[in-house]
Amino acid sequence: MITQPEQITETELAPGCTVFSWTPEVHDFYGDPASILHKIDNQDMALSDRRIFVLLTESEGRANVRFFEQVDGKNYSVSTWTGDSLDGLNGRLADTILTNKGVHCVGEQVRALLGSVDLELAATVPAPANARAAFAHTIREHGEQTFTRATCALLC
Repeated sequence: MITQPEQITETELAPGCTVFSWTPEVHDFYGDPASILHKIDNQDMALSDRRIFVLLTESEGRANVRFFEQVDGKNYSVSTWTGDSLDGLNGRLADTILTNKGVHCVGEQVRALLGSVDLELAATVPAPANARAAFAHTIREHGEQTFTRATCALLC
């Protein structure tokens, strides 16, 4: 059974965020895109249970952010950013989650953090069937045999 601190109330959090703001997950994967996708296939991320999740990818000279937010029960908006480097964004994401301590909606806290990059709405897509369906295209953009880090943050 997942427990949470007494100070959290549902009125302070966006719908569906009470438990997940107390129990977010961040997974880091390293290797070439094929290896990363193989590792992701072995994870049960249950993305459709989350209102907000994020993918950060980085390799030499290329970085991507993909911010997924449920807009209704069946669709997610996907906002994107591409640049040369995440410039420590992974660490700031971890610090944001740790500092939040499950008190506020962790997805909203991370959205505020991502204000430091210029996210643009790219599309609205059906809920992904699994993590590979959500993340493979972005991870593969780094190129075959390119050493890459992929960070999947499962928020609220």
